[in-house]
Amino acid sequence: MQIYYNQLDAKLKDNIMPIYIIAGNEIYQEEVCIEKILKKAQEADFHDHEVIYVEKTFDWDNLSSINSNLSLFANKKIIELRFLTKSVGLNAEKKILEMIDNFSSDNILIFRLPELKAADFKKKYLGIKSDNVGLIRLFPLTKKNMIDELNISSKKLNYKINSNCINFISDLYEGNMISANQALIKLDLMIKDNEDINLEFLKKVFSKDVDFEASNLVDYAIEGNLTKINTCVNFLKENNYPTQYIIWSFIRSFRAILFNLDSLANGKTKEDILRNIWPYERKNLMSFSLKKLSQKKIEAYLGILVRIDMQSKNVLDGNIWDSIQDLSISVAKNKLSVIKYT
Repeated sequence: MQIYYNQLDAKLKDNIMPIYIIAGNEIYQEEVCIEKILKKAQEADFHDHEVIYVEKTFDWDNLSSINSNLSLFANKKIIELRFLTKSVGLNAEKKILEMIDNFSSDNILIFRLPELKAADFKKKYLGIKSDNVGLIRLFPLTKKNMIDELNISSKKLNYKINSNCINFISDLYEGNMISANQALIKLDLMIKDNEDINLEFLKKVFSKDVDFEASNLVDYAIEGNLTKINTCVNFLKENNYPTQYIIWSFIRSFRAILFNLDSLANGKTKEDILRNIWPYERKNLMSFSLKKLSQKKIEAYLGILVRIDMQSKNVLDGNIWDSIQDLSISVAKNKLSVIKYT
């Protein structure tokens, strides 16, 4: 069953499904969907949440059947599978379809897939015709979508903010909803209770901060700009920027580069690849990425990101901000660091 993003709240009021599949390339909306599903699941006594990363060498045989009594699938457990690969792959499609056909009501499965092509949505493994599967297809954010999201966040924060201010934030962050939402949260530390937020105040507070966001850190790393990397990491750290968004910004960028490297290997020209990238500055960065990075090196960086994510959950020791900075410098120099994860 396909569920549109703006329908999720209503669908969750009715019931929670045993399987959710999220496909798209909007990190903010993905996180919103996950948060809503987890909240509903907890109300239904699903309190144990485990995240599994699906990499190129992932062993799907260990997930052959939900009905088997593997220790991985304990009762009342939420299993979230996050794909780090550029595509789903035939083996994964087959296994997901098996899980749909043999689901267990004692578990909730959430698949976070890479961005799919339009033709992929006709495939059976997405469960469009199944009442036990919620397929949430995310589309690129339009300005209207972003304004709607900002209005929702403003109401949650009880802000007195007019449409001109919302439009200003939307234009300032140009489709980067993660950073725009962080900007709103930052206001909470600066305004007094019931104080009106005006345009002059926003211009003073935010205009100078736009260059220091998670997506920019990825760009600086790929460009090899060590000075901006250090400044950006320090800014994000000082402003308590969510490390999960930084991790996923790196992962999504690497995944896009891997996809285009694969297209080159299959005979597609660089001109054809760059033709569909906008704005112009992104074309230059992608062109440079394809020259600088190899599939082997990117896969190594993705492995490091998984360990950094484990640090963020206190599964591994270490300072996560030091690790993020180390990874950024490693990408900048295109040389793996000697950082240790214990």
